[in-house]
Amino acid sequence: MKELLSDIDLSNMELKNYYSVFERVNSNNEKYWVISNEADCSMCCVVSKEINLTNFEWDNNEIYIANSRDIKQVLNLSLKMFMSLKKILEENYPYQVFDLILSISENNTLPSANIKFYALRDGFRIIDIENIENYKSDAVLIETVNNN
Repeated sequence: MKELLSDIDLSNMELKNYYSVFERVNSNNEKYWVISNEADCSMCCVVSKEINLTNFEWDNNEIYIANSRDIKQVLNLSLKMFMSLKKILEENYPYQVFDLILSISENNTLPSANIKFYALRDGFRIIDIENIENYKSDAVLIETVNNN
């Protein structure tokens, strides 16, 4: 991953809004965020040990990228989308902390990437940042957004 990133200038990256992020409220007046206007979790609720809204966001806020056979092109587009999504979350929802995750896979015939995000609720994280080495089968980039 470091090799691939060394060729990309993140400071000069052209950002554009590939996706929108929609804030929703469920039946218990709890907020959740989605990238698809059709995704609905209005009947979901946060239950003490099981974080339904976070799991819902993890499952529904996935962007899959497989735009080329060249891993550098996949990574370049993925990083643009990742940075754009980060900017949207920072600018539109500065009061909420999110985990934003990019994973790159070269295991398939074609290289691919996945971008996911979810809101942090009561310190619950799907990705265990303290043990990030457990996720090294795919190259992973994780940003905690709005963690001031």
